[in-house]
Amino acid sequence: MPFEQTVSDTEPDETHFAQSSCKFSMFFGGVMRISIFWKLVGMICMTIVLLSGSIFFTVNHYVVDGFDKEASGAIKNFQKSVDHEVEDLRLFLQAGAFLLAENPAVAKAVAEGDGAFLKKAAKNLMDKSMVEFVTISDKDGMVLARGHSDKAGDSVMNQTNVKKALQGQSSVGVEPGTAVKFSLRAGCPVRYEGKIVGVITPGIDLGSHSFVDNIKKRIGVECTIFEMDTRLSTTIVRDGKRVVGTKMDNPKVIETVLQKSQPFISRNIILGRDYDTAYWPLIDADGKTKGMFFIGADRTLIENVESEIVMAVLTVTGGVAVIMIIAGIFFARSLSRPLSRATAFAVSVSEGNLGESLEVKNKDEIGILADALRKMLENLKAKILESDQKSKQAEAEAAKSQKASEEANAAKRQAEVAKRDGMLQAASQIDVVVERLTTASEELSAQVEQAGRGAELQRERAGETATAMEEMNATVLEVAKNAGQASESSDAAKQMAENGSSVVQRVIEAISQVQSQAATLKENMGGLGKQAEEISKIMNVIEDIADQTNLLALNAAIEAARAGEAGRGFAVVADEVRKLAEKTMNATQEVSQAITAIQAGARKNIQNTDDASKAVENATALAGKSGEALTEIVRLVDSAADQVRSIATAAEQQSSASEEINRSIEEINRISSETSQVMGESARAIQELSMQARELQGLVEDLKTQE
Repeated sequence: MPFEQTVSDTEPDETHFAQSSCKFSMFFGGVMRISIFWKLVGMICMTIVLLSGSIFFTVNHYVVDGFDKEASGAIKNFQKSVDHEVEDLRLFLQAGAFLLAENPAVAKAVAEGDGAFLKKAAKNLMDKSMVEFVTISDKDGMVLARGHSDKAGDSVMNQTNVKKALQGQSSVGVEPGTAVKFSLRAGCPVRYEGKIVGVITPGIDLGSHSFVDNIKKRIGVECTIFEMDTRLSTTIVRDGKRVVGTKMDNPKVIETVLQKSQPFISRNIILGRDYDTAYWPLIDADGKTKGMFFIGADRTLIENVESEIVMAVLTVTGGVAVIMIIAGIFFARSLSRPLSRATAFAVSVSEGNLGESLEVKNKDEIGILADALRKMLENLKAKILESDQKSKQAEAEAAKSQKASEEANAAKRQAEVAKRDGMLQAASQIDVVVERLTTASEELSAQVEQAGRGAELQRERAGETATAMEEMNATVLEVAKNAGQASESSDAAKQMAENGSSVVQRVIEAISQVQSQAATLKENMGGLGKQAEEISKIMNVIEDIADQTNLLALNAAIEAARAGEAGRGFAVVADEVRKLAEKTMNATQEVSQAITAIQAGARKNIQNTDDASKAVENATALAGKSGEALTEIVRLVDSAADQVRSIATAAEQQSSASEEINRSIEEINRISSETSQVMGESARAIQELSMQARELQGLVEDLKTQE
């Protein structure tokens, strides 16, 4: 494994409504439909889930991105701090080498090869400073003495600092050594009587763990020093041991740092833990890369804070979503219950149950629909009653016709009796009667035929009228159906607009919360800027002290120059103090620049927060305008729905009246047909009566002849 890796149950009303919906679906095509309750619940849940998800992912993105940027900036600042400390060590090593090389006694001892004196002088420098080792060599690069070891007489001519010093150049850089394998060391030439007689090489052992431990103690980050790609010293511990001697196995780090001599900043997983890391090259005196620094800041705290923020946002968003879903379910139920009752009422009436009652008293459009259904039932009952009365009138007319037929039959029977009992006595009278009967029969036959033609014409006109009324009724039904669908669409549009208005209001509330958080962030960034200003004041004091120190060093150098040869050593010390004061001033200026950058970043973040706050205010204003637009849409849709419902009601009433007229015309058509049929039968009976009258006349003639 690589050491580092880049990194609810349905209630009765709803059940009844679902059953009713199923009946309607089977009635209008046999296709199962989803009830309006579940449609509303689904739409509300989808809207809430999308809104909550958008808020959660947006907040999560900005939180994680903000922390990552802060962590990246922090690791870069840590790198600069380590660089400043290494630079201070470079200056310190150069100053130590210079002080020892400028000491006349040391210069004489180097020229004379006095190893014992030089070893004592080297140990004295190590005891009084942070220098960990001192090597003193002659003009041929042979070691005269070491303050950290008894080893002497070997050659260090291969070291860059020794070569440069023997050429009269002071230098400092990292490089491998003989007794100390890898170190930061300086080289300063030793001059005696105007000639270079040797080299003073003080240094810091980078292979020991004291340097990296000091970095971790001061800055609070893990630190590792690489000799090329091999870990030489580190603060990282595994199984109780420091992880040293292992190789860097990340090709990107090797290519960027060791081959291109550029810093590499990324997130790495080290021993199973996530770190923000920085790698940058260690340069020798010739400007070549001999190794690299590593620092890593543990991301556990950042990830814990991110997790807490994300969980808090998730909890709040989830809680609000649950509350809104519950409220939406209650809202959908308040709509579906009266609708289910109205639907069940309409289905029952359509099946012929005219005794049903509808107990819906809502003060909204559903209440208006319930009133219309109840009125429709009353009108239907009245039309049925009127139809029954018409039927009774037709039956009375049929009874009168039957009575007339019976009277005619009775007259016929009486005539036969009269014929049988008084044929001979009334022959003369019968002759007269027969003549009159024949004449009346002919006239009656003509009138019956004319009445039959009129009845047939009336039946044809009634049929044509019935056909026209059926077509008009179908058209009216289509208008009523379309008006009803338009009313439902208007109600749905109104409901969606009201839901949209409610969602916009909640968006405004969420944006207000974001604006409050932005204001809090602005106050925190302002506090950071004030703290940076306080640090800047302290650095100004340090800079003043460095100026005073520099001035005192110059005065001391002047006094030493006046003292002549006796003050030469003091002049050297004063010069080094002056240089250290200048380095302190430079470091103070760099820190001041860093603080200025922090203040600029704080001001920029405050400005960005203000811009975000203004954007939130604009979003709030736009959301408010959206709410007003949705409210106006609700009003317009409500007005349109009222007009469409009025049209639907009028169309339904017209349809009912058309159906009643159609039924009356059908009844008239039936009666006309029956009348025409009766007229035909009467005509045939009259013709038969006329024939019988003629036969009777013949019999009378026969009787008269017989007489």
